[in-house]
Amino acid sequence: MKESRKEEIEKAFAKADKDGTGTLSVKELQSALVELNDEKMEEDLEQIQKNIGFVEVLMSAVDKNGDKTVTCEEFIELITEELDQEKMLRNMVRDADKDGDGLLSAGEIVTMLKKMDCDEDNEDFANMIIRMCAHDPSRKVKPEALISFMIDGPAEKDPKEDAKRMFKMFDTDGDGYLSKKELAAYFQDMMGDSDDDEDDKDFIKMTAKMMLASADEDEDSRRRQG
Repeated sequence: MKESRKEEIEKAFAKADKDGTGTLSVKELQSALVELNDEKMEEDLEQIQKNIGFVEVLMSAVDKNGDKTVTCEEFIELITEELDQEKMLRNMVRDADKDGDGLLSAGEIVTMLKKMDCDEDNEDFANMIIRMCAHDPSRKVKPEALISFMIDGPAEKDPKEDAKRMFKMFDTDGDGYLSKKELAAYFQDMMGDSDDDEDDKDFIKMTAKMMLASADEDEDSRRRQG
C-alpha cells in the first residue's frame, strides 16, 4: 500500500475518532467510511449511510477481540483487505442470539437480516428459514444450521425425515398427534401470515378439517405421525 493511501485512511480514522480513544465505535466507523468514500465500499455506501446495522456487519469482519470497536489497524484492514464473509456471518449469528439460549427465533433472524439489507422484506425469508431449518415446536434454529443454510443453501433432505421434522415442529403439545388447531397452524405457516384476512382464516380451518377427517382412521379428530 502506498504511503499516501495509508495517510488518507489514517486521516479519515482520526477525524472520526471524536473522543481520541484510538478506536472507533460503530457510529464513528460509519462516519469514517462515509468520509473516506472508498471505491471498495462504493456499492455499499447507501447502506452504510442509512443502516447502522450494516456497519456492525462490516465491523464484525475485523473486530478481533469482539469489543465492538475498531482500531486504526483494523480500519486499514477493513478498507484494504478482502473481507472474510464466513467470519462476518458467524459473528452476526452469534450476536443475533439476544436471549442467549443458543437458538435463533424468527424475530432474531429478522433483526439479523435487516442489518444485511434494511430495504428488503425479511419476514418472509426468515419464516422460510424457520420452515427449512427449525427442528422442534420451539420454531427456533440452531446457529450452525443457519450458517450452513446461508453459505450452502438448503440441504438435500430425505422427504420422510423432512416430513417427520415438520410434524414435530407443529406437534406443539408433543403427544404424537396433530389436532385441528395444530394442523391449521401448519397450513397458515405454509400460506404465510393471514392474520388480517378472515377469508384466508376460514379457508385454512376448512382445509385442515377436511384433511383431518379424511386421514383420521380412528375418528379421534387427531392426525398421528405416519
